Amino acid sequence: MTCTQMRTQKEPSTVLNLLRSGMQKHLSVELERLEKHMLIRHKRRLLWNNVLERQVKRPLRQCIESLLKPKSERQKNVHPVERDIRTWSRDFLEIPNAKLNGLPPCPYARKAWADDKVVFSINTGIDGLLDAIREFDGHDYDIVVWANEDLLDMDYLDGLCDGMNELMSIAGIDLHLMVFHPDYDAAEAGLDFLVDDDVTDDSLSYCMVFVQKLSKLDDAALYLEKSNYYEHFPEEVYDTLVLDRRRLRDGNARKSQDG
Repeated sequence: MTCTQMRTQKEPSTVLNLLRSGMQKHLSVELERLEKHMLIRHKRRLLWNNVLERQVKRPLRQCIESLLKPKSERQKNVHPVERDIRTWSRDFLEIPNAKLNGLPPCPYARKAWADDKVVFSINTGIDGLLDAIREFDGHDYDIVVWANEDLLDMDYLDGLCDGMNELMSIAGIDLHLMVFHPDYDAAEAGLDFLVDDDVTDDSLSYCMVFVQKLSKLDDAALYLEKSNYYEHFPEEVYDTLVLDRRRLRDGNARKSQDG
């Protein structure tokens, strides 16, 4: 066999070896690239699962678990003052009263609770009350219940809210503050039919201010007047609760027209 023949036979083998070596390198590079790609995808999936668990699955699970809990257990997380006010509403404000022509003391309370239109500001002090007024138009609630266990003097709180109501009327702000204080004697004011004995927790003591739309309050009063709701109210109380509030609304309306 000549040298030329031997070289000719070796060349295909060399070429084949080179091809194999090149393919192995290429395959190694591709495998390494695929491994990195799979690792990145795995990390992304883990990250996404963590985000999904933290922001979606966990809150949803907690919500479902909360709904499945007995009502008494769910209420453990509610502030005692809020729970007391809800009880007062359910067992007094929403109960029909013969002296109110068969209507409840607050005919609109049940719907407000059902529609989730009530928000609480508890133990936030006067600053919290001012915040509730400033931020009222930033949400879709019907009422903010400000409640404070550090009792303010009744005359001070009543005078403060009366003054703010006057100022809001002058400024054309459609809001009204309604004061509730444990030192107020409904029976002494001639409203014995609105005494709520044995309804609330005697171990709790707090004052309240309801922050609401003045126009909605007066619209409700106009409707209730037609049903003789205020028939048994002393004239002085009726003037304070209804007519003075309407005067504030009229001042508010004139301010809007002038503006």
